[in-house]
Amino acid sequence: MTANNIRSFARGTALFSSGDPAVAAYFLLDGKVLVVRGEERLNLGPGAFLGAVAFFQEKAHTYTALCSSEVTALVITKENSREIAAKQPAVVLSLLRELALQVPETEELTFFQGRLEEKVEAQAARQILPDGHPVFSGTVPVEYGDLLFAVEAECPACGTKFSAMRTRVSRLQLAEQKPDFRTVYRNFEPNYFYLWVCPKCWFAYPERLFGRVAERAVRKWQEAVEAEPPTGTFEFSVPRAIQEAITAYYLAMRTYEVIGAPPDLWANLWLRLVWIYEDLQAGDLALKAAERARDYFAKTMATTAHTAAGDQRLHLILGELDLRLGRQGEAFRNFHAAATMSGGDTRLKRAAADRIQDLRGESQ
Repeated sequence: MTANNIRSFARGTALFSSGDPAVAAYFLLDGKVLVVRGEERLNLGPGAFLGAVAFFQEKAHTYTALCSSEVTALVITKENSREIAAKQPAVVLSLLRELALQVPETEELTFFQGRLEEKVEAQAARQILPDGHPVFSGTVPVEYGDLLFAVEAECPACGTKFSAMRTRVSRLQLAEQKPDFRTVYRNFEPNYFYLWVCPKCWFAYPERLFGRVAERAVRKWQEAVEAEPPTGTFEFSVPRAIQEAITAYYLAMRTYEVIGAPPDLWANLWLRLVWIYEDLQAGDLALKAAERARDYFAKTMATTAHTAAGDQRLHLILGELDLRLGRQGEAFRNFHAAATMSGGDTRLKRAAADRIQDLRGESQ
């Protein structure tokens, strides 16, 4: 088995997607791969052949294969198949091709080698959530894998290196901009990938700020972890489970509390949870999150200096949260402040004036 034909793939990589032309087959040597077709999902480990039927039949793949861990695989292509056959017992490759050509297309995913048991979420991670918090089933769409790429991250607190996901922003398709400044995309929900979490010490922080944590904050976290080490590890599934994404937000709250994060970080965290809970139609949780978000945005307004445009944005967000909480009077005052502020952004003034008109129209 020549090393030139053995490749490593980062966690989160799509080996191929359903409908892609089959230009290679993969023999899994190390790691785990999730295969998905419709609602069917299977976890595969070493010994599994991926894409063999489509490759040898020269057809398109009928399922998607995602690396759910770091993966090492023997990659068989038209160009190297003869070389691989020459260096391995010829009967192995011949038998593989014969079997692949004879396997009929079925309605079910059928694998006999390398099949793994489904992952069970760690109890330790579930305990991070508040008492009574529901368990949300499901994962983000498999198609999100095409809009993400893996990078190596390093925890600023414990130095652990781990695979983290970044978004291919250039591929996102803008759908609309909400009045509370939420950007909605047709093909992706970025709030499920807002945070990076160290798998070892559970340090959770926004992806864009992960490498820019103050030394004092790092020391506080190190002291807290030394006094009470995490019980287990935390690692996102591929594709990411909804429950794991929400758990990451509560891990970030624990991080923020320990390091003394400023109110603007708290405010943005809670606002994103509002959006997530609303998407999941978890009304009570969304209202509780809106209350917390409003409190922190109000603290941000009171304790941090901003430009006129920055204050306008804060007033608009506060107004939108007031509306969610049934406080029309407070909402009107915040929109009015944004619309009449000296200086500021003309577009934000118009947005605030539009919201005032909406309120007046609803009251008539």
